[in-house]
Amino acid sequence: MALVANSSRCKRYSPYLDPYIQDIQLNKVRHCPDQDLMLENVLIPVLERSDVYVDDDKITRGLALQKYFPYQLLPWEVFLFAVIVGIRFRKTGGIYFTDIRIILGRGSGKNGFIDFLAFYFISPAHGIQGYDVDLLANSEAQVKTSFLDVHQLITDPDDKSLIPALKAHFSATLTAITGKATRSTLRYNTSSKRGKDSKRTGCIILDEIHEYLDFSNINTLKSGLGKRKDGRCISISTFGHVRGAVFDRQMDQNQDILSHYNPKNRTFPFICRIEAEEEWKDPACWVKAIPSLPWFPTLRETIDKEVEDMPYTPEYWPEFMAKRMNHPVGNPDVEVASWDDILATNRPLPELTGRPCVASLDYGKTNDFIACCLTFRMGSDLAVIQHTFVCKASRDLAGIKAPLDEWARKGDLEFVDGPEIPPELVADWFVKMGTSYDIIAFALDNYRYSLMRSALTKAGFGGESGIPIKLTRPSDLMKVHPVINSAFLRHQFIWGNLPILRWYTNNTKVVTEGVNSTYGKIEPHYRKTDGFMALAHGMTLLDKLEEEPENTYIMAPMIF
Repeated sequence: MALVANSSRCKRYSPYLDPYIQDIQLNKVRHCPDQDLMLENVLIPVLERSDVYVDDDKITRGLALQKYFPYQLLPWEVFLFAVIVGIRFRKTGGIYFTDIRIILGRGSGKNGFIDFLAFYFISPAHGIQGYDVDLLANSEAQVKTSFLDVHQLITDPDDKSLIPALKAHFSATLTAITGKATRSTLRYNTSSKRGKDSKRTGCIILDEIHEYLDFSNINTLKSGLGKRKDGRCISISTFGHVRGAVFDRQMDQNQDILSHYNPKNRTFPFICRIEAEEEWKDPACWVKAIPSLPWFPTLRETIDKEVEDMPYTPEYWPEFMAKRMNHPVGNPDVEVASWDDILATNRPLPELTGRPCVASLDYGKTNDFIACCLTFRMGSDLAVIQHTFVCKASRDLAGIKAPLDEWARKGDLEFVDGPEIPPELVADWFVKMGTSYDIIAFALDNYRYSLMRSALTKAGFGGESGIPIKLTRPSDLMKVHPVINSAFLRHQFIWGNLPILRWYTNNTKVVTEGVNSTYGKIEPHYRKTDGFMALAHGMTLLDKLEEEPENTYIMAPMIF
């Protein structure tokens, strides 16, 4: 476990920061390496700067608001409140950290901390006029949790003697809560972009960002920042199961921020998680992910029961690991490949023009998704080009948790108007690809071919004079499964930056039938597998592509 440099260990900066800093530096509490790196490469270098100071008076005034709450902030919450509110530039008095990212295991009490922050920002103690606070989540029930907590605190507090003071300073309806002195309003928003433009937001609070598919709603709200002093964005979340979206991209940036001190960085990542998979079995390690655990005995009893029941509810284990322990894992018994092995496909595509390849496609219905693939053998590697057609009439679109619009803008996906995707459109894509690449064979299963036969034949695929078509069978997929598995393990796939194919693959499960394995859907409607299945069909034709000596091709630069 890394520790911060000796020169800064146990140095005093603020009575509100020092206790937590010392607990981490002296290993008084169990914690993950992200906490050490947060001190070493983010917080302490900032506190050591001559142009930065800690406004303890402002922190004190803010923490005085705890008298209105039925609970006191825990040590990690006091520390974070001081980071958010008190660390400032000497010259301007403005806040230093404008982007706060808090990642905690489920049960840490994140909504209670959101409640306190939201209440403070619209209170006289904060003191900034028109400092509106926007809560954002992916569901109305989720986003209203903290809003309704603050509403109840103001309109019906546990301590009834506080009602006159609360009513004197705040007004609350079921859609907005306003601090009268500063005319600052707390509002809630859902995933719809409607109504988010033109807001003069002071603070955005994003709840459970692991569920966000793209940055569109976040960016719309962020565009309102800058019109008020001390504009900031705060996200609080656990890990989740949505891969390749907003959370994973932010985590990549978080790891870069934690790796070294950057004097221009204004983002503060506060990450709590176990650091090794086996730590979930050790109750002493749970506090690494859930820093509130020592103060929540009932929560510990609940987690004890979850662990005790795990042998009888193994399907809960991935949820437990992702949400409780902040250490997401796949299910090795059913996953096509680990997420790390899937991410390893993100290598720049080599120059493929004129090279031989095999074509393949897969779909469930022509009014849903149709995925097309070209597979190339490059030495021991396998390069893949993919394109997906999506029917706008698909009934599944509303329930799909994937940034389809972003992938369409990127060019990996194409939306199609009308009741279905015309087979001719699909065939034309392969014809177009055939002008740049040498398609020597085609693969799809018999059911898909029956609906595509006419269009493919006219395009020059199949028949006596066309490019040969292989009609794959389940037994073919069983035979190719070990080849695909090996290609992932040996990192032989080259897909370029192709998040849609990573998504397809992560949605697919391995189905074991006796000693053989084939593929199925993890979820029947919203987690599409068409792109991976198209790739699998193409892999049955690898024998058509001759192996080449290693290093005989030139890597083309990746363009994002």
